[in-house]
Amino acid sequence: MVKYYSGMVIDGFWYHFTCASSRSDTGLFCHPRRPGIYKQKMMVYSPFPYSKRQYSRGTMAAPKKPRRLIQSIQRANDILDLFIRDNESLGITRIAERVALPKTTAQGLVQTLEALEFLEKDTQTLTYRLGPKVFRLGMQYAAGMDIVTIGKVWMERLSFQFREPVNVGMLVDDKVVVLLRVDPDNQFMSFPQAGSIIPLHTTCIGKILFAYMDEQKRRSILSDYRFDRFTPNTISSLEDFEAAVRTVRKEGISFENQESVPGMAGIGAPIFNHTNTVIAAFTITGDADNIHRQRDKIIDAVRYTSTELSRSLGYRP
Repeated sequence: MVKYYSGMVIDGFWYHFTCASSRSDTGLFCHPRRPGIYKQKMMVYSPFPYSKRQYSRGTMAAPKKPRRLIQSIQRANDILDLFIRDNESLGITRIAERVALPKTTAQGLVQTLEALEFLEKDTQTLTYRLGPKVFRLGMQYAAGMDIVTIGKVWMERLSFQFREPVNVGMLVDDKVVVLLRVDPDNQFMSFPQAGSIIPLHTTCIGKILFAYMDEQKRRSILSDYRFDRFTPNTISSLEDFEAAVRTVRKEGISFENQESVPGMAGIGAPIFNHTNTVIAAFTITGDADNIHRQRDKIIDAVRYTSTELSRSLGYRP
């Protein structure tokens, strides 16, 4: 009498069946629903080197097949990634070069993305930039995040207390993306608004998120980072930026003094999640004179907000 071990996939798991037979033909297997009845295999199954117990209980998942990606969608994604990384307008020729596609192929993809409002064309320069649908998708994504839902209440309190705007942002590659902005009732609309993309070296949020990154990621970003100057106070050298980052690590908060917009200053702090990981940061940004005049009070309020908001997300210091 010979025992044969066979198996099949049911609901994503391998199930193991044992059959006894005087036949040694490995081309036969036991029908799982009718033990002892044999049917001809479509393919040969070898005996499994695992325990019958493991397979019979279905504890071993079947190997997953690699995902099949649709090439045209993948190429369109590569094109959109260019605009996210560089935050600049691009022409067809440059797009084709950057994604290594024939110009005609790139043009067809870009025109399709334009028609669907993922890109929009500048009729003066004949270059393309991200379109309104990308912004709408981003805002829908942000609206569903706990950090925005829970954080909004805390940001409103901080904004109301000092009558200045408060922003929440996260890092995408080497840029800060503003997820949420809260303005006091009597505040005029100013930069940055929700959805804005800002170089990390010009803002409290960027300095904080960079400071709490792991060393390998920091090195990767700095390897080809450009410290573009936007105001006379903008950090424009690696040495000055590293000094600012050291201050963040030491103090746990960040400062900005007219580095992105003249006349505007800010004080910010990190937001931690339940794994004690920094997932975002916030800053109260407003008139430089007002921020400096209330500096100590703002620092205390920012520290308190950082701790309590993080606790509400599961953080335990």
